[in-house]
Amino acid sequence: MRFLLPLLLTASALLFFPAAQAVPLAIDPSAASYTLAPYVEVLEDAGNRLTIEDVAARDAEFHAAALPGPDKANNALNFGYSSSNWWLRLNVNSAVANERMLLEVGYPSLDRVELYSRDAKGWQKLEAGDLLPFAARPVIHRNLVFPVQLAAGQQTFYLRVKSDGSVTVPLQLWQPEAFERHNQQSYVVLALYFGMLMALMAYNLLLYFSLRERAYLVYVLFVASLAVGLLSLSGLGSQFLWPDWTAWGNVALPFGFCMAGLFGTLFTRVFLDTKNTVPRHDQILKVLGWLFMLTGLAALTLPYYYSAMAVSLLGAITPIVVISSGVIGLRQGHPGARWFLLAWTLLMIGVAVQGSRNMGWLPTNLITLHSIQIGSALEMLLLSFALADRINAMRRERDIAQAQLIDSMGQRLSVMMSVIPDIVFYKDKNGVFLGCNKAFEALLGRSEQEIVGKTDFDLVPEDKARFFREQDELMLASGKPRRNEEWAPTADGRRILLEMVKTPLYDAHGEAVGVIGVGRDITERQHGIELERLRNRIFELLANGAAMSDIFTQIVGYVEQSRSGMQCSILRLDETGKRLLLGAAPSLPEAYNQVVDGLLIGDAVGSCGTAAFRNKRVIVEDIHRHPYWLPYPGILDLARDAGLVSCWSEPIRSSKGEVLGTFAIYCPKTGAPDEADIELIQQAANLASIAIERKRAEDLIWHQANYDHVTRLPNRRLFRDRLEQEMHKTQRNGQSLALLFIDLDRFKEVNDTLGHDVGDLLLIDAARRISSCVRDSDTVARLGGDEFTVILPQLNDPARSEQVAEHLVGALARPFQIGDEVVYISASIGITLYPNDAGEIEGLLKNADQAMYVAKSNGRNCFSYFTSRMQEHAQHRQHLIRDLRNALPSGQLELFFQPIIDLSSGSIIKAEALIRWRHPEQGMVSPMDFIPLAEEVGLIGEIGDWVFREAANWMLRWRKRGYSCTQVSVNKSPGQFVIDDCSKSWLAYMNEIGLPGECLVIEITEGLLLDERADITGKLLKFRDAGIQVAIDDFGTGYSSLAYLKKFDIDYLKIDRSFVRDLATDPNDLALSEAIIVMAHKLGLKVIAEGVETVEQRDMLIAAGCDSAQGYLYAKPMPAEEFEALLASGKRFTS
Repeated sequence: MRFLLPLLLTASALLFFPAAQAVPLAIDPSAASYTLAPYVEVLEDAGNRLTIEDVAARDAEFHAAALPGPDKANNALNFGYSSSNWWLRLNVNSAVANERMLLEVGYPSLDRVELYSRDAKGWQKLEAGDLLPFAARPVIHRNLVFPVQLAAGQQTFYLRVKSDGSVTVPLQLWQPEAFERHNQQSYVVLALYFGMLMALMAYNLLLYFSLRERAYLVYVLFVASLAVGLLSLSGLGSQFLWPDWTAWGNVALPFGFCMAGLFGTLFTRVFLDTKNTVPRHDQILKVLGWLFMLTGLAALTLPYYYSAMAVSLLGAITPIVVISSGVIGLRQGHPGARWFLLAWTLLMIGVAVQGSRNMGWLPTNLITLHSIQIGSALEMLLLSFALADRINAMRRERDIAQAQLIDSMGQRLSVMMSVIPDIVFYKDKNGVFLGCNKAFEALLGRSEQEIVGKTDFDLVPEDKARFFREQDELMLASGKPRRNEEWAPTADGRRILLEMVKTPLYDAHGEAVGVIGVGRDITERQHGIELERLRNRIFELLANGAAMSDIFTQIVGYVEQSRSGMQCSILRLDETGKRLLLGAAPSLPEAYNQVVDGLLIGDAVGSCGTAAFRNKRVIVEDIHRHPYWLPYPGILDLARDAGLVSCWSEPIRSSKGEVLGTFAIYCPKTGAPDEADIELIQQAANLASIAIERKRAEDLIWHQANYDHVTRLPNRRLFRDRLEQEMHKTQRNGQSLALLFIDLDRFKEVNDTLGHDVGDLLLIDAARRISSCVRDSDTVARLGGDEFTVILPQLNDPARSEQVAEHLVGALARPFQIGDEVVYISASIGITLYPNDAGEIEGLLKNADQAMYVAKSNGRNCFSYFTSRMQEHAQHRQHLIRDLRNALPSGQLELFFQPIIDLSSGSIIKAEALIRWRHPEQGMVSPMDFIPLAEEVGLIGEIGDWVFREAANWMLRWRKRGYSCTQVSVNKSPGQFVIDDCSKSWLAYMNEIGLPGECLVIEITEGLLLDERADITGKLLKFRDAGIQVAIDDFGTGYSSLAYLKKFDIDYLKIDRSFVRDLATDPNDLALSEAIIVMAHKLGLKVIAEGVETVEQRDMLIAAGCDSAQGYLYAKPMPAEEFEALLASGKRFTS
């Protein structure tokens, strides 16, 4: 038992040192068995690299192990905790040829044992171990047993032993008949041992369910955990319980003993009440319990060696703490402490005997061989006695205290009963009422004098009385308070739900003589719970895409269950707002529902038609006499056949007060609803409103997310979904698919000259023409801008894609009449085929895009198929300018965002939008490289406009979602101001999407302020007038003057990173930064520090009064999606 004997095993391992060669074992045919330790020589393979051939060649390196103890013949080889392979050599002299014997390794927890012998065919190997399948063992046995065929003369056997834990190798050589007798004796002892453990667990588990005393349950878990560990240690677990589960077999031993340690320490704390008797020991036991639990869980994943060492250490400490706690408990007169101490003492004796036998100090016999089992069995038996003794003492004390408490309660009972608002009554054992309070009198509508002396059968209907009596008898039989919910009739004819608690009524001697009942009216609470449950169910159905009829049926069912005899219906208003359509009315006759479905609304048109028309509740107490119903005799006849008399209808209103439908209740008798009925109707109508509006909102959101708002065509998202579906179908059917990428030529010119309104109308007309050229089963989508795609599935003949492309080119080349304007455009179309050209969506889009650009380069107004030469050409582009021209339309430009942090709160308050070019060959291209080129070739305006719109769209998205980021900064280079007056289009776009000017900041350089051209000044002031703030980027590196800061009403100064970088090492940089901050604050400007990379820099900036900062200390520039996720997390950079 390696975990309970760590010190003994370690001491045993230390005694091994090189000794003289062991003598060969001479086989005596009359001997039943041999202990092999004295005859075995050992060799350590520290590197675990030696093979049998290597070992056989190193015979001279083997040495006999020095065995401790006087009885060498009883020793087991102990190598302690070792990660080495151990080779054992045994020389056997036999006078008899072909004698069959069994070599037993009596420690089944070894990971792997290999037995090697040599014959005429060479080396023969047998293997077994805890990590090998049990069925593969040479001999099916709980220990590791190998058949040995002895030849006449001397024969050499080698064993290689490997285990991550303690390496203990008890070796015996058996005559088969003797081994079988020994085996039967061991199985009898082990069967008796584990049978006794099962009996103790069953007995104490029965006591736990009877008494509900926690100590019994902890004891059962303690015994069960110990049994798991010992089953693994003895090998019975691997043989009978988990023979094929080698992974569990490797961890069952440490896990079982860890759980035994956990529940053993917990049992000690519960049994000895260490929290009150020995608090210091209680804390130690609590820590040990946690350590056992954590080690047990870790043993499921950690290497076995570490878990074995940890369990050994804890196993050495725990008995000391447990036994010392028992000694203190015995001194304090704790009941059962003597049994507790004796139990643990016997266990320690068993451990000591086991260790002494392994060390050779005691002989090996049936008792010493199973001393652990004997000691632990006696321990568990005595602990069970101790538990019974303790529980009996506690019950005696509890009975005395309970009798005293009942006497005290009896004196105050009458006073309490008269003042509490809940109903209170008490009866004798026969159910005769002995008294009650005022609330119970009000419930039954009788005085206490009328109630006392009667039973439930005299006061309530027989079925209810029988139920109440059964509850009383169950409570008296159990002797414990009983809680249940009971529907009870009231004096005014209502039914209320009572939460009843009934408890035994004791006399002065502690004998149960009756029942005390306390009840609380929870009817409203129950209705609230059911309503909330229904609300959650409705949301669940909505989330799962359930039909509205199913949701309405749930609502109707809730109301009909709450009001017996009532029948309900939900009618919803159609899209025209003039007719009511059947939503759900499962209890009403089908013929009635068919007549009502599609009924026009109007004033005095039944209850529901009038309620929907007036947007007002309509109560009709008798439909057969009311003027709203009399004009509809056919409906009245159906209602009369169904037994419908009154009808109350409530409008279902939206959150804006608009009528969505009606909710109606039909009753079989005349009458008007009371307050509870009206509240129920309103709740049901509100639930129906939530369901309708949620469904409409989901449909709207889905449509907006999947369709282009201008052309009403599928957008990029829905296009990709459709394309993926069609690709799957094409793959299954073995057909082809064509993807057409359409770019409208000269569309930007139309947009720039005639305006975006004309551009949108042109897109709508173009979308209509494209759709007219394809089948209904084909998909036309707008990816954005002037880019469209067409999916042609089920393409049996690839030539069809060419026909469609020709039709599209011709259709889009015809003049467009947009209002008073005639517009001429054309189309460049790229075609790619699946699966010939690519096998995934991105590849198809890339191919079609490249083919489209080839069509443009061929003069536009034509189409081109994708070819492999295009791909090669795209991968080997040499000129950055040419690549840059295609960067924007091909989606190579990306917008990254770097958070700007408020230094006082750590919150993200702004973000700087930074353009990135993801070059298909060169990866990310620095803006320092391509922005000057863009200005040179005239692309800066288009790129800048794209950056602005992307930043504005993301800012609008984040603003709507309520994130902390309230502004986005956009860099505008001097070249943009010179060549492009974008202020008008930018401001128009902000108005179009509804983004306020204060959500954007334009970042400019100091040099731009020095430009005296009026057009630059005017453009800059237009932004200021629109509420857009202005920031000076890289402040301190140029030559601007304070006068310009005042002239242009600058809002922010950004300290250049060159100053921030050396703040901690260069006093001049610190002084300059502090001066900038003080100057800016005096002018009413705020300051942002760039390039903050260390905590020290941040702290110095805070000390200097800087407002905000950005840099790698907080985050690098990141894609918009990642930045949005950062905003959504609500992270604060406070430390």
